This record gives sequence, structure tokens and C-alpha cells, in this order.
Amino acid sequence: MIGNNLDRRADGMNRTGLLVLIIFGLIIPLFKSSFVCAQGAPPQPPPGVVEGEDLWRLGLKPQAIERVSPGVFSLGDIMIHKETRSVSFPAQVNMDQGLLEYLIVRSSGKVHESLLRTNIEPYNLQIAFLLLGFEGTDRPIMGQGAPEKPKGDPVEIIIQLGKGADGTRGIKGEEWVAKKVNDKMVPTGEIDWVFTGSVVVDRQFIAQAGGSIVAIYHDSGALIDNASPGGESDEIWFVKEGTVPPVGTPVTVMIRARR
Repeated sequence: MIGNNLDRRADGMNRTGLLVLIIFGLIIPLFKSSFVCAQGAPPQPPPGVVEGEDLWRLGLKPQAIERVSPGVFSLGDIMIHKETRSVSFPAQVNMDQGLLEYLIVRSSGKVHESLLRTNIEPYNLQIAFLLLGFEGTDRPIMGQGAPEKPKGDPVEIIIQLGKGADGTRGIKGEEWVAKKVNDKMVPTGEIDWVFTGSVVVDRQFIAQAGGSIVAIYHDSGALIDNASPGGESDEIWFVKEGTVPPVGTPVTVMIRARR
């Protein structure tokens, strides 16, 4: 079961500080209670959980992980697919032209430079990845635009038009991105996306604070980064005009372990 999987991987997550700060005190009790009550009334948070200081500092309320069907769970608007080691969530087209630094941000984040935007919580998305066994990196890059190559678990990002799409068809996220080479726009080719996991600084989960989910231009606070050449530059990544639907078009994003 995912619950046992989560417990087994707890020791490996100290690199982000997120388990120490949030999961053991707040999410795991809710997760376990949701399984106990799966066939009965909706689970209630254990005493003291709702008052968890650190979760409230993030501006979040505790949410239980609920079983939707065999091997499929939900955490807010995020769907967790155990068998395919993937997550999916709703988003919308945010830009159809211009310079990019991000593929996906939360709606409260840097929307002026992101292809897509979403209302899901980066905090919850990190939890979903941890539940599926993604470990991220224990050596985050130094900061935004850092020259070093980010390390993490390889993933692929699929975008499908429409809400609630199942992610079985669609396009890879980089197909809506162009790269400027010698003053010419060229296809990016396949981008090496890696789940690095975000970091906690001064008891603040940086991805939640900044809304950064998938970075094209290196960002140590994002959950997923670009490990392909050029990720250290904020001047070469653009919307691939003419391929992207109009701003506001709903999409479903699926992120899964690279096969």
C-alpha cells in the first residue's frame, strides 16, 4: 500500500526538510485516517493537526488523501496514480507568445513568464511525488540561473486539452516551447525534466511561497527543473507561437516517471 511505501521512504526525505516540517506531523495522520475511514464517513483530522503552525504558515488547511479507485488517490485537485507512478492536475494556458522561464506555475506565482498556470498547491504536489517514491535531489543547485546541471528523478510532462483528461494522449510539454539559437527559433527537442523537489528555508517551503512548479530556467525552488543544455539561460526559451491554444484554454497536465 502507498501508506507503507511512504513510511519506508521517510528517512530519505530529510534533504528537503519537508517531512520534518510538515508530513509526519500533519499529512501522515490524515493519510492514515483516510484509509481507516475509506468505506465510512469522511476522515476527521486527529486532535492538534488543524492547529499545526507550519501548515498554517503556508496558508494551507490540512487535506486528507482520498481513495478514488484501486490505485488512484486524490489530494485536492491532484490525482495520484500508483500503477503508472504519475500525477495529474488541471491547468490552463497562460501565455501564447513571449519569453519563458517556467512551464508551469501556481496562479499566485510568476505568471508573466510561464506557459501554463494552475490553482493546485505546490505543497500538495510535492506530497504526491513523495508518496509515489520520487526522491529528488540532496544537492540543490545554488539558485536561480545557476550554471550547474540539476539532479533528480527523470520525469516526462504530458499536456492534454480539456479538464479531467486521462493523460493517455496528448503532447509533451516541450512541444509548445521554442529555443532561440543564433537568433533563430528552433524546436527544443526533448527536454530532460527532473524532479528535484523544492527546499525549505527558514521553515518556509519555497515552491509554495513562490508558486514555482516546473522551471525551464533553472530555479532551485521549483519542484521540477530543466536538466537540458541552456537551462541556465533566461534569454533563449520562448512560447512556440502558432502551436499553443488561446490563453485561458483548460488543459490537464500529467507528470510521470520517465519510461
